[in-house]
Amino acid sequence: MKHSKRESSSRGHKGFSKSPKDNLSVNHRHGPIIIEDILARATRLSKSDAVIREMEVRTEPANEASPRIKRKFRPLDNPSSVIEVLRAILVIKEGVAGNNVTTGPLQYQYWRTCLDGTALSKFNEFAVQVGNETTAHLVLVERRLVTYFAPREVLSQQARYIRHYMRKPAGISTRQYVSAVHVLNNMIGQLPPSFEANQKILEPDLMDILVSKAPKTHRELMVEQGFNPQTASTDEFVEICERAESKDALQKSVKKSDDDDSEDERPTRKTSKKHRTSEYTKAKKSPFYCKEHGPNTTHDSGDCKVIHGNKKDWKKKDTSSSDYKAKYKKKHRELNLLQLETKREKAKWTKAYKKLTKSAGPDTSDSSSDGEVSKHSDSVRSKREPDINQDSSPSDRSSSASDTDSE
Repeated sequence: MKHSKRESSSRGHKGFSKSPKDNLSVNHRHGPIIIEDILARATRLSKSDAVIREMEVRTEPANEASPRIKRKFRPLDNPSSVIEVLRAILVIKEGVAGNNVTTGPLQYQYWRTCLDGTALSKFNEFAVQVGNETTAHLVLVERRLVTYFAPREVLSQQARYIRHYMRKPAGISTRQYVSAVHVLNNMIGQLPPSFEANQKILEPDLMDILVSKAPKTHRELMVEQGFNPQTASTDEFVEICERAESKDALQKSVKKSDDDDSEDERPTRKTSKKHRTSEYTKAKKSPFYCKEHGPNTTHDSGDCKVIHGNKKDWKKKDTSSSDYKAKYKKKHRELNLLQLETKREKAKWTKAYKKLTKSAGPDTSDSSSDGEVSKHSDSVRSKREPDINQDSSPSDRSSSASDTDSE
């Protein structure tokens, strides 16, 4: 069976309980009846619940004309803890006493009207085992009923819980806590096996337990005041604990006020805003917005060239401007063309030169052929130079002139 994380990771009782006042934690139970069960508020009974029953109790049981008090209760069926059994039996006894039911058979009948399910069947079974329906036998049936629903060795478990695991829950005053401890101690006398008052923890031992489980600040104040748990009464213990609670509350309030004053005196610093790159901030900062390009700093949707079909126009570059880059590109292109042309001519005339040398033979002088080739190259260069000089700068012209002179 899979359990929830909340049930599996229940916190142990280290120090004092951290549970809030209205939602007392009972997940980790060290005893049959814990202090949280005593302090827990009674559950509200809904009017639409068909199981709920009503009881009338007279203010004067012997006088039928006396005022009556109506009380709703849930019949005892199959309880999950001992405290439910004890509280249900207490309600039944109040009804028996409040309606002046004195005879044994009528008391048995009244009990049967307040029980249901498993509890009713066990009550009838124990009544048959005990014998006649008398008031004395009813006490035996009641004890057997409590023993049936109580866990094994309930008395030793309850005493162990009070001595070792009982703590004051957080948010509960010391007066409430001490009252709940006394109620829990009185319930010990209603548990098996003896069902007697001598099962309860004695008053000096109970005072030692309360002092040992008190908070640290309370015990420090007890040491300062010379408090002796063996000779002190319960009222004295409550009084000194309330002093400690008032002292703790005063210290907390002073500390809180000091923190508030220090925060006011602290110099304020301007917090640096983090750079956000969301679409909202971009749209907020940019002055224009285009359906195609989104937030931008150049144009709106009405001036967008992509939306209005002028994609070719805005992609064309402005060639009218004669800047340095345009001149450089034009000059570089012409130089490349000239280099290609010279390579072609050179290849052509080297081929022609090889043919001439083969046809003329070895007697022909190299000077004549070299002269013809140089004349032809000079004629080609003279044809190309005017075109280059038109586009080139004066510095280029001067450089070219110097080159010709050197030649």
